[in-house]
Amino acid sequence: MKKILLAAFVAVASLTANAQIWVGGELGYNVERESNDGTTTYKEHEFTFAPEIGYKLNDKFDVAVALNFSHDDDEYREEGDTHTYSNNSFSINPYIRYSFYKAGKFSAFVDGGFKYGFTHYCGDDENRINWGINVRPGIAYALTEKVGLVAHVGKVGWDYSKKDENKTNEFGFNIYNNISFGAYVNF
Repeated sequence: MKKILLAAFVAVASLTANAQIWVGGELGYNVERESNDGTTTYKEHEFTFAPEIGYKLNDKFDVAVALNFSHDDDEYREEGDTHTYSNNSFSINPYIRYSFYKAGKFSAFVDGGFKYGFTHYCGDDENRINWGINVRPGIAYALTEKVGLVAHVGKVGWDYSKKDENKTNEFGFNIYNNISFGAYVNF
């Protein structure tokens, strides 16, 4: 029994000796305004915070999980009345990263994962449940051996959401409005 435990310990130690843990994430802020004849009819402010932690298995594969938090304030005018609402969203996104190209400090990768979360609309008791399966291509640049930058461009996937009896299914390939930037630190 001692030999089996010792062999298991050596196997786990050898796997983790070359492994690398990294932390990082993305911050985002978006402002949108619409106007009609010089009068603002709609404005939106959205803040996003998405920390993540990953584990480098080898030169090609990482496993990671990202937590996404966002807050959104909206205001629109209709027939002289101003309406405001806000919502908070949370999701957890475990994924696998496959790095398929490396040239110097640059690398190209694709992240494939699952997303599950909810959106709470302030003043409403019912949350919108969200989940999906997505693939996101990206590039990375190593500033130093410990610090790097990442960018995701686009996504391919399926997203589903449900609130009360309202359901939304979305499948698509999207490049133009799915660009994000982040940084990470290797330990």
